[in-house]
Amino acid sequence: MEIIDLHGKKIEVTDLSLAILQADDFRHYQLIGSDKMEFNRKQRVYWEDIYIKLLLLEQALGNEKTDYKGDNNDNL
Repeated sequence: MEIIDLHGKKIEVTDLSLAILQADDFRHYQLIGSDKMEFNRKQRVYWEDIYIKLLLLEQALGNEKTDYKGDNNDNL
């Protein structure tokens, strides 16, 4: 599995659950100091994007595993 980050780089995901946990943590990290505000903003945007893409990947994989049973209107 892979995702593409904001810079167009492909990132291979080998453990989706762990990747989601890590991205969730990273999006909350920040350096202290007013001179670090721009860096913190860029990092937050980057990791938020990664986190969302991982959640979407998880959802897509979950949808693939779900069997379609049809609806109860098959007899119409």
